[in-house]
Amino acid sequence: MRAAAFAPFTALIFFNPVSAHAECMSDDGDAEIAEGRLVVESAEDAAGREERPYILKLASPACLDTADDDDRVESTMTIHVFSTDAAVQARIAKLTGKSVLVRGKPFPAHTAHHHAPIVMDVAEIDEQ
Repeated sequence: MRAAAFAPFTALIFFNPVSAHAECMSDDGDAEIAEGRLVVESAEDAAGREERPYILKLASPACLDTADDDDRVESTMTIHVFSTDAAVQARIAKLTGKSVLVRGKPFPAHTAHHHAPIVMDVAEIDEQ
């Protein structure tokens, strides 16, 4: 009889996916925030040339909404970070190996030089 009394609450817990997932980042132009441990990985481009991308290893999965459903990223634990601002790029290099908070423009990976499903042009980076 007790199990029957808890059935409605159990249904709420198991069938409410909105409460289980955070909002996805968006590539619509707004700055987004991500937090994790910054590392440098060894990777290769399509021609086999070595690259050393900065990868943000997330503590919890991230997702990315896009206008094109084919580019949507459902879930990832990594973001490839870089900056078009030389001062921010220097800070990224300096904070390698540390826990950081980044703010920038995310977009889906689309070339052989992108080494995570989500790529972010970082505008700000701070150590946590």
